[in-house]
Amino acid sequence: MPNSFQPSLHPAALPPGTPVGPFRVVGWAGRGVNGAVYRAVRIGHEHLPPVALKVAVLAEDPRYQREQDLLFRSLHPHIPQLIGTGHWVSPSGARHPFIAMEWVDGVTLYEWGRVHSPSAAQQLRLLAQAALTLQYLHAQDALHRDFKGDNLLVRRWDSRLFLMDFGSSISPGADTLTPQQLPPGTPAYRSPEAWLFSLDARNASERYQARPADDVFALGVTACVLATGRYPEMGVPRKDVKGRAVLDALKLPRALFSAQVAPPLRELILRMLTILPEQRPTAAELVPALERAADALHSASPSVPEPEADRGGTREAPLSTSGPVWRPWLVVAAGALGLWAGALVQQEPPPVREEPSQATAAVPLSATQEAAKTETAGLGEAASDLPQQVPSPGSERAVAESLPELSEGQAQPDKKGRCPHPHQVVLNGGCWGRLKGSRGECEAVNGQMYQQACYVPVYPGKQGRPSTSGAGLPPPR
Repeated sequence: MPNSFQPSLHPAALPPGTPVGPFRVVGWAGRGVNGAVYRAVRIGHEHLPPVALKVAVLAEDPRYQREQDLLFRSLHPHIPQLIGTGHWVSPSGARHPFIAMEWVDGVTLYEWGRVHSPSAAQQLRLLAQAALTLQYLHAQDALHRDFKGDNLLVRRWDSRLFLMDFGSSISPGADTLTPQQLPPGTPAYRSPEAWLFSLDARNASERYQARPADDVFALGVTACVLATGRYPEMGVPRKDVKGRAVLDALKLPRALFSAQVAPPLRELILRMLTILPEQRPTAAELVPALERAADALHSASPSVPEPEADRGGTREAPLSTSGPVWRPWLVVAAGALGLWAGALVQQEPPPVREEPSQATAAVPLSATQEAAKTETAGLGEAASDLPQQVPSPGSERAVAESLPELSEGQAQPDKKGRCPHPHQVVLNGGCWGRLKGSRGECEAVNGQMYQQACYVPVYPGKQGRPSTSGAGLPPPR
């Protein structure tokens, strides 16, 4: 029987108890430009973990199909898993698309920074996770286009970072949905080249084409705000001899050049904020650079232990004493990902589960980078070697676990950052298959655990994995 309040139901303000497809709203979680997010449970399966339910404010909003398509193709430890999609039908009969995703119990990156007052090493580790996520998207020729600290959630119990809100994202084959010259996004995070394009555009039909460098610049803005509490500003452009808009300098927060910001962190922020997009590092180059800078800072301060609660590792449950059991599903999953693996797996229980007030100063980035190079002697060397792809393994992690180590002969992504199989994942410069399972099961197929998932190395063609103990398993026939 319809309730008395149903005629006034609005997708942006659904009360607890409202059914949305197979889900029931439990509570309000947030509001974005395109929709509202609710905490919800599956009807009849309330014992299962909750989901994040994003409901479109506009009926038949086409942006949701684009977001759904990208999430469906995304399999990454720092992107929420897509659980389901559908439509919520309003009392008037309007169909509002919804997306159900993995629920992330966390806080935004900026709130995490305010609450925990993280060290520079901890900030670098979180930023490395963010860069790793951008690397994954860019390898698919996808862009987020609204990358910012408010769209990054840090999970409470293990400090894993998640990139949220793909409503402004775009991927190959997606239709253009907005008529504006600039793509959707948050102005404070727009790149200089986007702003300069809008100034030089001769007519309203010209549209700026975002590139991976735009996401990297937004990551630099995010890092600057996390480190200083202040935003960089664009400065005042000038006209060159051909009448084109030119920007010579950004207005950077003075706090960025104070002792408040460690030199390796400052140098990487400056590189991400470089005015010329071709001079910015790629996300793939940033991942190992951020990790090495964090390692260097942590090694230089061994007397200051990092908080146990902020580490990304998990506590291991005792190993099972039961005999080996057959897990053919693991082999099937491995085969589907283009991997080879053995079916005999040892059973094992799963793992137990201050804001500165600083003025800004207009400083040419070329000058600030030179100053940063002078100040980063020693520690700064870890941040300046961007082209190297593999971070130093084995060091203690403040927030993230060590990335899986590459094996000899392991498949590498192509020039576009793509692996041989569409469901394989690029991590640490190599191609991997991501499987679910315990640590014992993972080791049985020569995989490595990272962020509570098993990553199995991929080898090109029909080449088998080099024997590690004289007992290599043959590939499946």
